Amino acid sequence: MKGWAGLALAAVSLSCLDETPSGSSGSADGPRTVAVVPATLFLEPGGSVQLQASSGLLAAGAVEWRSDDPGIALVRSDGVVTAIRAGVTEIRASNARGTARSRVTVVPPVDRIRSWRVTRSGLTDATLLGYWSADPEVSFAVGTAGTILHTSDGGTTWRKMETPDSTHLVSVWGFSRTDVYAVGSGGTVLHFDGTAWTRMPTGSERTLLSVFGLGPGDLYAVGDRVALRYDGTAWRPLTGSENAELWAVWGSDPAHVYASGQDGVLFHLAGSHWVPMSSPTAFLLLGLWGTGPDQVYAVGVRGTVLRWDGSEWTPMAVPTGQDLFSVWGKSGTEIVAVGDNGTVLFFNGNSWNLLPQAATGENLRAVHASPTAPFGAVGWNGTAIRRTGSGTWQLTTASPILFDAARLPGNQLFAVGAGGAVVRATEEGWDLLPIPTRRALYGTALDRDRLVVVGDRGTILRFDGTGWQDESYPAEWLLRSVWLDGSGGGFIVGDQGIILRRQGNRWVEMAPPREVFLRHVWGFDSETVYAVGDRGTVLAWNGRAWRAMATPTDSTLRRIWGSGPDNLLAVGTGGTILRFDGVRWYPMPSPTVKDLRTVWGTGPTEAYAAGEDGILLQFDGARWTEMDSPTRALLLSFEYGAGPAPVLVGGMGIRLEPVR
Repeated sequence: MKGWAGLALAAVSLSCLDETPSGSSGSADGPRTVAVVPATLFLEPGGSVQLQASSGLLAAGAVEWRSDDPGIALVRSDGVVTAIRAGVTEIRASNARGTARSRVTVVPPVDRIRSWRVTRSGLTDATLLGYWSADPEVSFAVGTAGTILHTSDGGTTWRKMETPDSTHLVSVWGFSRTDVYAVGSGGTVLHFDGTAWTRMPTGSERTLLSVFGLGPGDLYAVGDRVALRYDGTAWRPLTGSENAELWAVWGSDPAHVYASGQDGVLFHLAGSHWVPMSSPTAFLLLGLWGTGPDQVYAVGVRGTVLRWDGSEWTPMAVPTGQDLFSVWGKSGTEIVAVGDNGTVLFFNGNSWNLLPQAATGENLRAVHASPTAPFGAVGWNGTAIRRTGSGTWQLTTASPILFDAARLPGNQLFAVGAGGAVVRATEEGWDLLPIPTRRALYGTALDRDRLVVVGDRGTILRFDGTGWQDESYPAEWLLRSVWLDGSGGGFIVGDQGIILRRQGNRWVEMAPPREVFLRHVWGFDSETVYAVGDRGTVLAWNGRAWRAMATPTDSTLRRIWGSGPDNLLAVGTGGTILRFDGVRWYPMPSPTVKDLRTVWGTGPTEAYAAGEDGILLQFDGARWTEMDSPTRALLLSFEYGAGPAPVLVGGMGIRLEPVR
């Protein structure tokens, strides 16, 4: 091992870890401890830090501070240390109680990262809740925060449209490219005339959840205890559903209009009044579509599918228990329903079958097809997919949350994320690959010439750049992070304190020292590994056993990194930053209260942290400072095993690269 990490490993004994039993918490220093905090410092010339004498030392009165070599580092009478030139010295704090020491290592200045630039960001991370296609070229998708997306080339490219405000939009319907309606919270109805979206008065402030029309003068909108009809002049209230939460509306003609919603309610519209229908389910019904008055389908949670034959609603058998959110068809033998985890069902006139698709594992919320256009569907994280002429599904836009990244030999950068997303870096951005699973993928690490990826429900996958090998663990734990030592060993950590150890070609479960969510695992070698997690948990592996380390916080710790065992950094919620100085963990002043999700560095005087709202911090050995950030996206991970120019990934499929 080379550099500062190797120096520190050789210099610092880890025996103190064995002295802290599993399950311990709080300070490592007792009221009579004679100590200086921190016990180790790494500074560049000109850098200064305030040293603190322990309460046990101060109890004996004033402390005299002295440097063994003032030519390397000076110390003032108040304990402030200033680095002068490269070298190693000790700072001593003494009184009648005893003498405590802090080792100060002064290192040459480093060329730090000056700024970060966005090299890829998705179109939107909004959840898309409604979708409508006018023809094979033109489609609209609407979603949270007033998001409206538009394509005019069949989904090859999408653009965000200007909207009046950020009101959540839930459903969209139209009659042509220049006559489109979107509905949402607060009684919102927007109309697009081919040029701009404008708000229409509705007389209601209740959330509208679905819109459907039979013609420009016969349009229906339903929602939370509200139902409206547009007659070409104004929106007017419909009666009978004042106590119902309606999520879907569809009709074949003015005499056969239906609505469905919460608690399995079903209604038929008689003139301007909704009449309840007998329902065979109490489950939420989220989608409606039919071929005519005697063939209507309703879909909902827990794989619920109902069919109306003109006289009664009856349940249908389906091969999934996933929540279904939307249904649409082109005929009685070509009907598609979509739902959670990328689920797509197809009805051929006789039975419902799962329709395989490897485009996305994101939750899908809406599906539609005009008579001349292919089926399209939209969902979480700005995802849109489209059925091709061959029957496969193609991803047309997405901004997946990317949880982690790593490189294969040959400088191939890959990132993994929500909904089984796997992306490969290109000069233009990300190449979205077919998903190996619909489960969320949270962590990745390099194992010689392959990536090991971990995720939800025990997922463990191995990737060689072209194909996947499934090594999933039989117990369906959420696996959050993986670290590999480069020689065949390693660890995986996750929910409820789960720890898996790589032994040969197997992953073996270890008894957890603490049953808390472990968020990250990282190490120097097979005998020096750390894991962090909820309630301020830090665990240390010494080659024989995991031991809990005392920390001064109950905050969730998200990531850990270090230049050596006497210089570890952990970050977490509320801007928490902890440092381990070889003796104890202590809190560091933080310039933010935003959640920090990741930390990484090149050495003891160059480290970076990132997290919520695009926050970026820099550490020079003396203090943390906030950097200018080019994004407000959630930043989640520096690439695994990063060199001096790491990629940073996170929400909206973002990729940040450093400028030195």
